[in-house]
Amino acid sequence: MEEQTIWDIGTGYFNNGLLNTIIYAVIVLLITKTAAVLLKKVFQRHPGTRAMPFEYLRRIITFILYSIAVFSILSQVKMLQNLGVSLLGATSVVTVIVGLAAQATFGNFISGFIISVYQPFKAGDTVSLPEKGIAGQVREITFRHTVIKSIENTEYIIPNSVMDSAVIENRAYGQDYYKRRISITVGYDSDTELVRKLITDTVLAAPEYADVRTQEEKDNGVPPVSIRLEEFGASGLEFIFFMVSSTLADSYNGASRIRLQLLEEFRAHGITIPYQTLDVHLQKE
Repeated sequence: MEEQTIWDIGTGYFNNGLLNTIIYAVIVLLITKTAAVLLKKVFQRHPGTRAMPFEYLRRIITFILYSIAVFSILSQVKMLQNLGVSLLGATSVVTVIVGLAAQATFGNFISGFIISVYQPFKAGDTVSLPEKGIAGQVREITFRHTVIKSIENTEYIIPNSVMDSAVIENRAYGQDYYKRRISITVGYDSDTELVRKLITDTVLAAPEYADVRTQEEKDNGVPPVSIRLEEFGASGLEFIFFMVSSTLADSYNGASRIRLQLLEEFRAHGITIPYQTLDVHLQKE
């Protein structure tokens, strides 16, 4: 009877013994980890490879590397080898069940790949899904889902298949400027020329305002602030105009600043902002 050594322990379960299998697993995982780190550095070294399609490709390659490493380690276990043979000989019913179970995951994977290639949105964009009532900033796009951080500082985890098929409003799709619509109603007895002047002066004084007119438009007398009488309302004249800014955040902040300043200007110049009133007539019996 041959004397067993430490290297022979577990040979009934592992091809080369327990200790050799552990060493093999550590070496394989270290090599895979090193390859993944080097791959990430290579992709981050060049600015062009930091785009979403390349980042998605890097994640796919990394996933494949780790999958190969895991299957390589599991192949050292004798019971799992026999299990693999049994699975290959399984009935078609099992195959159909597995296929149906993986269908949603595979669909999310394909949708994520399409999103990464065509880039209707990317990490950092502010988007909204009107049909879902969801709006916020895209934080991350993974194989399976997209993470959106809402203004309430909560996170939505949305499957990529939903993001690929939904109607999405991208509020940061590479535009050079942003426009925010502002409407205000004044009384019918108001001086409309004075109203237009106060609106123009207030908008131009806002630090967030950006003049995006071309030189040709300036030469042709296009006003810096386009003000329109939108409607003869039930209680007053409704004017609309746009706050133009260079960033999305400035469009929100500038619009708020303009509304507050117009309120003060209208009060100072005797311009009324009408509001609905209700007359109640009591009839004695």
